[in-house]
Amino acid sequence: MENRQKTENQLLERLNKRTEVKPFIQEVIHLITGAIDQLMLKVFRKDDYAVKYAVEPLLQGDGPLGELAVRLKLAYALGAISREIYEDIELFLALNETLQQEQQRYEFTDDEIIGPVRMLHCMGVLPEMMRFDQPEDVIDQQLIDLQKYRYKQMVRSSLVLAVTVLVTEILDTGKIGIGI
Repeated sequence: MENRQKTENQLLERLNKRTEVKPFIQEVIHLITGAIDQLMLKVFRKDDYAVKYAVEPLLQGDGPLGELAVRLKLAYALGAISREIYEDIELFLALNETLQQEQQRYEFTDDEIIGPVRMLHCMGVLPEMMRFDQPEDVIDQQLIDLQKYRYKQMVRSSLVLAVTVLVTEILDTGKIGIGI
C-alpha cells in the first residue's frame, strides 16, 4: 500500500509539472510507455536469462515490439489490460499524434482537447463551464475570465487524477513496482 501511494505521488508530481496541453500529453505517453514496458516484462518469463536475452531485444526500439502501439495490442490480446485501458491509451496516442502534427497551441478547455477527454473511460464526468445568460454590458469581464480559468484548472486536475488512476492500474497488473 505504501508503494502504491509513493507511485501515485510520483505520477501526480510529474503530471502537475506540465501546465500546457502538448507537454502534458507527451508526459502522459511517456508514463504509459514506462508502465506498459514494465507490464510486458511481467507478462513474459520471470527468468533473468530469458528477460535479458529474449524479452528485452523484442521490446527495444528496433525489435518487433518496439512500438508502443504494438506492445499495447499484445498486452490487450494477452488479457493483461482491460478493453477500457486499451481504448484510453489508444485515445491518448491519437491525441498526441494530432498535437504533434498541428502547430496550434491548445488549452485544456479547447473543443479539440475536451472532446477526446470526455471519451476516456478513466475520466469522470466533467461539469459544463458556467454560462452567462445576461446581456454583455451587464457581465463583468473579470468574472468571466475567473470562471474560464477555474474551468481550465478543473479539467486539468481531473485529467491529472484520471491519468494517475490509469497508469496505476497498469502498474498494479501483476503488482509491478514503479521505475518510470
